[in-house]
Amino acid sequence: MNQEIIKKTNHTTENNIFKNNWNSFDIEKNDKIITAVGKQSYFCVGLVDIVNSTKTVARLQQNKVAQYYEIFLNTMAKTINSCQGKILKIMGDSLLFYFSDTCHNENKANFLNVIECGFSIMNMHEKLNYILKKYALPRIDFRISFDYGKVTIMRTEKGLMDLVGPTINTCAKINELAITNSMIIGGDLFEKIKNFNEYKFKNSKSFSMGLRQPYPSFTVCKKY
Repeated sequence: MNQEIIKKTNHTTENNIFKNNWNSFDIEKNDKIITAVGKQSYFCVGLVDIVNSTKTVARLQQNKVAQYYEIFLNTMAKTINSCQGKILKIMGDSLLFYFSDTCHNENKANFLNVIECGFSIMNMHEKLNYILKKYALPRIDFRISFDYGKVTIMRTEKGLMDLVGPTINTCAKINELAITNSMIIGGDLFEKIKNFNEYKFKNSKSFSMGLRQPYPSFTVCKKY
């Protein structure tokens, strides 16, 4: 009986703390933990994701798991940085990044750089697995996706930056449609680069975004 009273008392206390904290929050005041920085912008974003990592990691010894991810993430990050991409965050077993030079920019070279980054990542596949083999670690396959569109820059009170918005979501969704060890792009990025003579595009699968028309995706390969 006493334990039931204690549980009820603790639950009531927690509710009161929550209500007091919520009631004290005022979005108009300067007490926000996370703040939007400026207006919405347009960026190219990219995602590289390991295929079937859950099963692979489950079979690894604990001391090998960190090494497995470190090799993958560092190999990808160095490749992306060499293409002027900026690492945004690690999402589970994937790496999210973006290209600041594509912000409200119609310069063809900046969008060429995005696609060439995808090919650079693809070209790192065998080198990545050569490194993994040296450390007696299993091979890694991955998928790459890119899209272009609206994002909002967010900043925490400690100065950490992040991007949010539908472009991040679509980039993650189309990644699942990519062929292993290749890249896929979303319809909005396709509209920006469809007239580039350097590449051939093939319509891939579409998925519903809750709009009237399904959202298209495209595979990319070089013409020459």
